[in-house]
Amino acid sequence: MLEDSPLTNAGVGSSITDDKKLRTEASLCSTISGFHCAGDLENIKHPIKIVKLMAIDSLEMSGNYIPPRVMVGQAAIDRYSQKDPSICQTNISTKRSIKMYYKAEKYFNGKMSSKRRKTETPISVDKTLVDCSKTEATKAESPEGIEDTVGVICVDVNGHIAAATSSGGSVFKYSGRLGQCCVHGAGSYTTPNLGIVTTGNGEQIINKLLAIQLARKLTADPMFPEAALNECFTEGESRMCGFLALERGEEGLVSVYAGHTLTNMVFGFVSSGMEKPLTRILSEEDNSFVQILKM
Repeated sequence: MLEDSPLTNAGVGSSITDDKKLRTEASLCSTISGFHCAGDLENIKHPIKIVKLMAIDSLEMSGNYIPPRVMVGQAAIDRYSQKDPSICQTNISTKRSIKMYYKAEKYFNGKMSSKRRKTETPISVDKTLVDCSKTEATKAESPEGIEDTVGVICVDVNGHIAAATSSGGSVFKYSGRLGQCCVHGAGSYTTPNLGIVTTGNGEQIINKLLAIQLARKLTADPMFPEAALNECFTEGESRMCGFLALERGEEGLVSVYAGHTLTNMVFGFVSSGMEKPLTRILSEEDNSFVQILKM
């Protein structure tokens, strides 16, 4: 569902790269199958499907062959589209992602969109979409948009934990660039009692291996999410990130942690003991959340 929504930067509406392509990535970290990821997947709406099949391969492996845990590019698409025909390359651009590309092009390259030739339309873009650059201001402003990775954490009745992430990467990213989804301990991490996913600036998150750092801090000495995030960075260090974590406790209780240093962060959660899901929007001022649930 998250990869199908144009409101997220995952699957449909993913950020366009500097070479005018749309490339997605995803990961699955589980207490059963371990870590798997796939990246640099051109025009793939549901990269998580590829990662799921990779995890199944690992669980079903036989003999001496060990299935891969990391795959990239067309080889990953070709291999797993044979197992699931719904994994196919299709146009996943949106008017918003096209507009963000041209805005970023002006900002990073100093190019005026009005001078582009018609043939410079991004390769992955539907030709029927409008030329969004015509409505832009002539000033090259900093590109601001939805750039965050989406993530999901699940705890089943047996206590098994899985954390999945999916992303379209940062706007105007380098071709071939991989984000935090493809780094174990950065975009996601699980322990026997905790699952965590992160979002935000991939380079900062990878540099800090943010997911594993937060997991260790939250389990070793439970603290407020804001304090846990602050301890991962030195004073004055740039930080554009957020996280969601679930910790399995005793007597069927689960603790939900969320925190961020972004403009805002949206998340939701539900358990079998709840009548309906709850959603929250954390702002710059209200940037942390903790709640204990009954599974």
